[in-house]
Amino acid sequence: MIETKFWSPAKNAKTEPTNFNMPKKKPGKFIKCLAGISGVLLALIVVLGAVFYIAVYRPAFAVVKQLDIVKADVTAARDAVVKRDLVTLEKTLTKLDGDLKDLRVVRNSNFGWAETFGPTKDYFSDSEHFINAGLYGIDAAREGITLVKPFADAAGLKITEDQPVEGVEEPEQKVSLLDAFTTWISVMPEVANNIDGVLAQLEKVGKELSYVDPQRYPEKIRGIELRSAIEKPQRILSQLKDYAPDIKQALTIIPGLLGVDTGEKRYMIIMQNDKELRATGGFWTNYATFKLNNGVLSSDFSSKDMYSIDITLDAIDAYYTFPKAPAAYNRYLKVERLYARDANTSPDFPTAVDQFMVFYKLAMPINPTEIKPISGIFAIDTQVIREFMEITGPVTVNGTTYSSDNVVLELERIASLALREQAGRKKVLGDLMEAMLVNVFESDKNLWSKLIEKGVDLAVRKHVLGYSFDPQAQALLEKYNFAGRIIDPVQGDYSYVVSTNLGGDKTNWFVNKDVNNSVTKEGNRLLKTVTIKYTYPDPDGIYGDFIKRFRDWVRVYAPLGSEFVSVDGSEDGTMSDQERNKTYFTGYVELGPRESKEMVFKYYLPDGVVGADGVYNLYVQKQPGIEGDTYSVTANGKAEPITLKTDYTFSAKL
Repeated sequence: MIETKFWSPAKNAKTEPTNFNMPKKKPGKFIKCLAGISGVLLALIVVLGAVFYIAVYRPAFAVVKQLDIVKADVTAARDAVVKRDLVTLEKTLTKLDGDLKDLRVVRNSNFGWAETFGPTKDYFSDSEHFINAGLYGIDAAREGITLVKPFADAAGLKITEDQPVEGVEEPEQKVSLLDAFTTWISVMPEVANNIDGVLAQLEKVGKELSYVDPQRYPEKIRGIELRSAIEKPQRILSQLKDYAPDIKQALTIIPGLLGVDTGEKRYMIIMQNDKELRATGGFWTNYATFKLNNGVLSSDFSSKDMYSIDITLDAIDAYYTFPKAPAAYNRYLKVERLYARDANTSPDFPTAVDQFMVFYKLAMPINPTEIKPISGIFAIDTQVIREFMEITGPVTVNGTTYSSDNVVLELERIASLALREQAGRKKVLGDLMEAMLVNVFESDKNLWSKLIEKGVDLAVRKHVLGYSFDPQAQALLEKYNFAGRIIDPVQGDYSYVVSTNLGGDKTNWFVNKDVNNSVTKEGNRLLKTVTIKYTYPDPDGIYGDFIKRFRDWVRVYAPLGSEFVSVDGSEDGTMSDQERNKTYFTGYVELGPRESKEMVFKYYLPDGVVGADGVYNLYVQKQPGIEGDTYSVTANGKAEPITLKTDYTFSAKL
């Protein structure tokens, strides 16, 4: 027992390590083995790096280098257009044509393998469509040059090497936007008659881009919008064939609208205060009129407070029967009748303008020196002023400089003056609009593309609305949803939540609104639930003068024939009425800072909202003056969030 190998010897006894016949460790060999493996890995990394350099990096570098050349060509072409230099433009287009074709060669020689390789073949195919689109775009530009050359003198274009371009022969001399504008409008009708070649090439561009799936690409790369840069031209050019007749018609009628060979034209701009929201986008604070003759802005500019029309009409108040105001206006604004300043009770802008013109035409013979005939009306809100100032820069009115940073706050301070102060003080709004308009027309011609793009963007987002007394022009405005119409007809369901601030304060600045449209089946019927959540957070101290109680009279527009079920959260009951083939239901809510409230409308949708294919379509219309309310649509128990910047269409299989 003592000799067993499992016996533990006495303490301090000298023992030998137990031998289980295992080989002795040799650390030297292990280190050599590890070094050998490391060497193999290092060699493998070097080989992979070499392969990557040969197969990917070097070819990619060659393609990027060629892309930089193409990019420089595009920039040069854009500069030539800005300078109205057709000579340089033609040369640049020729170079761009060759460089695009060289790009295809460089791509094929370096990445030809990508055409059939699964993960990359779609991107290779996209690159081919992009190149083809570029080549067709060059053809469209060449067609455009051929088209405008006969009008070179009128448009101030350079068409020969030794010909200086009007207004740009001296670096320090600038041509105003007005100069460039007036030269171009004079040739619009001729351009319209010969534009088919340009449109045909642009249609080819759209067809090539239609093959590209934007969802394959990230939304942004290094802060640069990528996916939208593909989607935007896709959306526009894919429908160019449908747009073409309207483009030609617009080019034909625009000169006449601007007083070219048709005599002077006077237009009105109405300022809508979106911080005191009304049905068409804001309280009508003031208006300004300006005159155009042969496309030139006249010095005959007038600006008036909107209350001035109502004051003028006091002369006939005793014996003239004015239109009635909605009951909610009687109750909360404490008015006995409708006034010009409140004429936009309808969210349908043409209807609101027609109502306003009743007052305007009544006031015209009473004060003809200040209330003058007009040919159309544009409505803008504070967002327009702020965003245009980001492009044109600040303006100074009566010693105060307004910039994109401070203009909204300053305007609201003026607009919040007591009624007795408004007649004189609010005139600064008209003066500011005049200064801005002059600033736009006298801007450097290089800004024209930015201004046009911004104007279209604001119109799409419904911060600019237009109404023309010319039937053709008005039809185009309505067709492209620039007229603020309640959309009709609509296939399927329709939802338009219209808020009207009846508190007389600027509280829409602070109150957030979240709207959910939910549809569920109840037997053979569809139950629609519209939930409106209001949140009034604590405003910053700088806005202290504007912190008042929020009062919202809301109308929920639905398809004609919708059957009311209930409304919860309305503090003044509800009523139902119809407008432009729509049924609407009303509600009312009040809240102050740090409060949240909710209104819930329920109604049955009429039969036929869902098509025979079982697809539910919902058209959500955006109220003008609102910038990005949070919306969501729930169908089949699944919610789809929307930031409502424009009208929105939702589809789901029920």
